[in-house]
Amino acid sequence: MISAVAGMGGVGKTQLAVQYATRHKADYPGGIYWLNGRTGDLATQILLKAEFDLQLQGLAAAKERCTNLGDLVQWCWRHWTPHETTLVVLDDIGEWAKCRSYYPKEARFRVLVTTRRKDLLPNFPRIDLEMLQPLEARSLLARLEGYGRVDQQPELADQLCEGLGYLPLGIELVGCYLARDRHITLSQVWGRLQENGMRDPALERSQEDEITAELGVKAAFNLTWKTMEADAQEVARLLSYFALDWIRWDLAERTMQRVKGGAYALGELKARIENASLVQIEKDAPSVCRLHPLIRQFLQEQEAEAAKTAGEAPLRSAFVSDMIVIASQLPYNPPTKDIDWFSEVRSHVQEVAERHTEGLEGDALVWSFVGLARFYAGQALFAQAEFWYSECWEMTQRLFEGDHPAVATSLNNLAGLYCSQGRYSEAEPLYEQALAMTQRLFEGDHPAVVRSLNNLALLYRSQGRYSEAEPLYEQALAMQQELFEGDHPHVATSLNNLAGLYDSQGRYSEAEPLYEQALAMKQRLFEGDHPGVAGSLNNLAGLYDSQGRYSEAEPLYEQALAMHQRLFEGDHPHVATSLNNLALLYRSQGRYSEAEPLHEQALAMTQRLFEGDHPHVATSLNNLALLYDSQGRYSEAEPLYEQALAMLERTLGTNHPNTQTVRENLAIVRQQMQRIEPSTPSNPRLIRRPSLFHRLLQQIKRFIRRLMRRFR
Repeated sequence: MISAVAGMGGVGKTQLAVQYATRHKADYPGGIYWLNGRTGDLATQILLKAEFDLQLQGLAAAKERCTNLGDLVQWCWRHWTPHETTLVVLDDIGEWAKCRSYYPKEARFRVLVTTRRKDLLPNFPRIDLEMLQPLEARSLLARLEGYGRVDQQPELADQLCEGLGYLPLGIELVGCYLARDRHITLSQVWGRLQENGMRDPALERSQEDEITAELGVKAAFNLTWKTMEADAQEVARLLSYFALDWIRWDLAERTMQRVKGGAYALGELKARIENASLVQIEKDAPSVCRLHPLIRQFLQEQEAEAAKTAGEAPLRSAFVSDMIVIASQLPYNPPTKDIDWFSEVRSHVQEVAERHTEGLEGDALVWSFVGLARFYAGQALFAQAEFWYSECWEMTQRLFEGDHPAVATSLNNLAGLYCSQGRYSEAEPLYEQALAMTQRLFEGDHPAVVRSLNNLALLYRSQGRYSEAEPLYEQALAMQQELFEGDHPHVATSLNNLAGLYDSQGRYSEAEPLYEQALAMKQRLFEGDHPGVAGSLNNLAGLYDSQGRYSEAEPLYEQALAMHQRLFEGDHPHVATSLNNLALLYRSQGRYSEAEPLHEQALAMTQRLFEGDHPHVATSLNNLALLYDSQGRYSEAEPLYEQALAMLERTLGTNHPNTQTVRENLAIVRQQMQRIEPSTPSNPRLIRRPSLFHRLLQQIKRFIRRLMRRFR
């Protein structure tokens, strides 16, 4: 009977076989025989044991009679003594075809095979060994080091075990290394392993260590490496550039196509690498693989040697180029499907940003940072987005003295994030620097100048500084129309921006044709659901709403909300904005029961999206308060107005138009509360009919509220 134990080098196959043989020694009265499959001379080992250990009678005559080595080995097994149940361990077998003639066929023999290849012996019982569990790894390290350092620093011990990939051989070697020197600390060993990698003495086999392993980690991996074909080795070296995370095989294939040509396919190489146990496979997702941390170090050393010999590193270049293309494909304000797609490659793009920016120029230098920032900002994870935009800005400043397009782009990106969070005082100087720099860098019309003009104008508009925003928007639109003939997303954006400014000022007759042009252009440019189309629907609906054209506004608001909900699953600022807008329309028509749940959803969503103070949260508080106010529910409206006002004063300042509007709303509701007559037992609460003055104030308030509503 044959059984097998399979797994990568160092996972503990031999240790498991030794433990089994030791514990079950009594079950094998015929003895236990250990044969080393790594050396490739199984027949010689068997004959030597038969001749010198067992001293089999008739062996000399059998040598003369047998015509081949396989027949002679089988003669030995038939005459093996004693004739009782015997265990034969074939350790570290690489190719079963070379062993078929040599393993015992008789029923009294039990054969245990250890192998690095998971495709070996597919029809026999097999155990596939994986890494240790974290607690098992820490327990093994504590038992081996013997001086209590693991118990004193369990978190550091866990970090050390994780760095070793929970590989039994690695943990065993490091544990014995610690045991030989009771004064060395876990942090010192961890630091040295990080610095030296596979070259550190802690990962080498010492004759002083009483362990099963005959080799260090690097030597164990090297045995597997030498059995692999050159083309499989090349793909394995490529994998070492990816982050320590799941790697999609199709992504690795696409990257290899940059080196080998578009017709290249991994084919059987994928199976060879998997069967050599160089990668971990997700059982439920065979389309992905992952490298063990120590194997990644080993492969990186192999790649460094190969690049040194060839004088170039085409695998690195291909990997970096592919990740930059992926990062550049993530749009600003990405929908959920793009967030989901990018989440599968995020860690690999981050690997480029952290380790492979050297030698990159122009847009290629910043795209990995921008892609990561957009990924996080698209989920309202603004702290993480700010980190990557800031890292990009700091890097470009270090690399380039004076004016440079990459520096200007980094300034614009970071300022844009600040602006989206209402941090206008931080955004303004960055936008101004970016505009001045792009105007010095590019004479005449240029997309980079347009972008900076638009960005600074948006900031001014957000602060109510309309007279400063208008000439910038007009310059940007004129420049876009010179740069791009016919339909173009940038032209549509500029049309929309200028229309939004007119809308904010109540200049509806000037805004409407621009909004309509922008919507029509985007619908021609983008089929199906698209954030740009949803934004234009929302903007035109807002204009109709502001003019009391409710029947025209409602279907557009509904289309925009449905599109945003399809594009952005879960919480998202655009979904919250669409909910608010439709609710405000219902309120304007007196449809309070329909408006209230939408306002409540929008407020809850913005509070989840933006921690602490944020203008969007203040707007949602104000909108729900307006609904209560319209229904005479003044005691419910007042605290919401108070919260909104305090928040806007902290974020936008006391003189911002939005702040002034909410302050007026609060003053009016307090006046109304003073007009309520004292309650009596027979007539609980009577509210006087609003005066003409109050009705005028309400109309003014509605007008100002409409000015506040805009799609950001």
